[in-house]
Amino acid sequence: MTDPAPTADVQTSTLYHPHDAPSDGWRHEAAAAFSERMLSDHSLFPCIFGVTAVRKGTVRYSFIPAGESRVAVLAAALSEFTNIATDLGNRTSLVCFFDFEDSVNTLAEYRDHFWALLGELQAGDTSEWPPGISDNPQDSTWEFSFNSTPMFVVANTPQHLDRRSRQSRYFTITFQPRFVFNDLKTGTPAGDKARTVIRRRLDTYDSVERTPLLGSFGEPGNVEWSQYFLGDDNTPVDLAAGCPITHARLDRSGPSTDTA
Repeated sequence: MTDPAPTADVQTSTLYHPHDAPSDGWRHEAAAAFSERMLSDHSLFPCIFGVTAVRKGTVRYSFIPAGESRVAVLAAALSEFTNIATDLGNRTSLVCFFDFEDSVNTLAEYRDHFWALLGELQAGDTSEWPPGISDNPQDSTWEFSFNSTPMFVVANTPQHLDRRSRQSRYFTITFQPRFVFNDLKTGTPAGDKARTVIRRRLDTYDSVERTPLLGSFGEPGNVEWSQYFLGDDNTPVDLAAGCPITHARLDRSGPSTDTA
């Protein structure tokens, strides 16, 4: 069932229905480029869940400014989305587009910025940790959670050149509620079919080989956070170093010097 277009009072919200995204400026450019890529018929985007959400109008967009208000606006969007997510259907997500930040340009800087944003979100979240979700990021049943809602998180940047499935004109973070995958568990016909389609599409969409970090929630050895921000190649990730979210905070003093 297609979700109806929002009413006029959506402009007081931090969320936008895809059919009601801003019609000018950077926000229009970001949303239009995203929708065009997701709905392309000649270059099939790998994430079929995301494509379905855009087609049905069950996805929501939010536009995050640069500067000091960035975390507050992102937190407000996440709070609003998690309060209505279950009403949007079982194929929904929140796609957050970020205006350019002068101090964030390289892939390493985008990575640092991504983890700093998640770290500040989690640090400011006073809601109860969701049941059934481990609070240890190294466990296979851990997931980023906000407002008591566990969500798989995907980062896209302008600096992903070979891994096109993680490329975007503007820095973008997508939050997919864990319930999106409830009927798609490993070993189920629907889940196995979905993974086969996604991985087949990845093999043709990206110029780099599929990441070895791909796994399924709850499976032994799976580490969810390692899949959130993928590199542009398959340089090994030191999983033993732990999830960056546990110590990441925004550095407002200038650009990152980390070249890792």
